[in-house]
Amino acid sequence: MRPVAVLGRRFGHPVAVANDADMGARGEHAFGAARSLDDFLYIKASHGIGAGMVLAGRTYPGSTGISGEIGHTRLQDSTSLCRCGNRGCLETVVSITEVRRQLAHVLTVSGTATDPDTLPPLDELAAARVITDAGRTIGLVLADLVNCLNPAAIVLGGELSAAGDPLATGVREFIDRYAQLASAHAVTVMAGKLQQRAELLGAVATVMRQSTTAG
Repeated sequence: MRPVAVLGRRFGHPVAVANDADMGARGEHAFGAARSLDDFLYIKASHGIGAGMVLAGRTYPGSTGISGEIGHTRLQDSTSLCRCGNRGCLETVVSITEVRRQLAHVLTVSGTATDPDTLPPLDELAAARVITDAGRTIGLVLADLVNCLNPAAIVLGGELSAAGDPLATGVREFIDRYAQLASAHAVTVMAGKLQQRAELLGAVATVMRQSTTAG
């Protein structure tokens, strides 16, 4: 059974299925931090880690619509089992679930009580260090994409982006360390402006564009 066909029949309108990171990229491109950019990467750092790629002003979905699955890039020193069946994937180290677990552990050890289901305030040095380390790990993977695609910006989205400056600082640090000098200098690392609305507004932008084209 195809969900697109079933939903189309129920709603009485055409239905499309899209990648959430691609929709986040379209949202930031149309309404957010990337409005003036034609080449950028949108990183959705949540329970998974995905990249929406906008190249020459157009979202690049790949041949089957699943491009940007950077969460399943293998890290050399990691052996944690991933939901995909492999070991050592990026998202086993820096998903929002894993970062919350690390924060809960660090803040408990430091004597600061915390709810493991929410991100704690980042005024503690230990918490900021955990977030920065997560950013560095993401930046290590993104350095290769920066070398390959030479984007103008990396826009950070998803729940983990709510951590703010420490995450962006870590990403920036490891891009500068591992990407080619010219490509690293060309890319700006920034937080998205739309936060949790990026994917929804990306879907709105998609419908608006299709309506304009059809008209």
